[in-house]
Amino acid sequence: MPKMSISEVKAMLASEKANALAAMSAARLAEERADAMDYYLGDMRKDMPAQDGRSRAVSTDVADAIEGLMPQLMDIFAGADEVVRFEPVGPDDVLAAQQETDYVNHVFMQQNPGFMVLYGFIKDALLSKVGIVKVWWEEREEESRETYYDLTDDQFALLAQDVAESNGAMKIVAHTVHDGMGQPDESRIASSSKANGLEQRSPPVVVRNLE
Repeated sequence: MPKMSISEVKAMLASEKANALAAMSAARLAEERADAMDYYLGDMRKDMPAQDGRSRAVSTDVADAIEGLMPQLMDIFAGADEVVRFEPVGPDDVLAAQQETDYVNHVFMQQNPGFMVLYGFIKDALLSKVGIVKVWWEEREEESRETYYDLTDDQFALLAQDVAESNGAMKIVAHTVHDGMGQPDESRIASSSKANGLEQRSPPVVVRNLE
């Protein structure tokens, strides 16, 4: 290993010192957060243990202050129709800015629990000295099941055609043919003929894959 210069040694020591101080600061912050949570819950056993034979009543000033501020803060950040607004740079950007505003507000407040996200974020900041919101993009497939009873031949044919034209987005996972007495007719599962004109099909189940 080559000999380190004085500047490199100083830089290394400064980095180690910063890491050590950060750990001490984090530990102190964690302790302060724990104390704040105890105060919020009215637990004063650590700082003011109750004496035997004396009242154990506790004034929840921390909780009262935080809960008293929350409605005002939520009204500021979530009380209007628009949580966020995009301002146009020029006349040509007016329509695009409005569309962006509508879309982002819809995603935040409708597709996501935007009100509760802001509520938790603000309350954590008041109680724990920092509020954190994690943002990520997630792609997933959702499946839903639909059940149809007592379809006629024509209705089932239309349903099967829709499934065939869905390019794999839908599939029939179960299909039972019943005779005129309401009993499954195993010998006619694949047959398209009718018995006494009373044939009914029940139930095809369709699973839709929604991306």
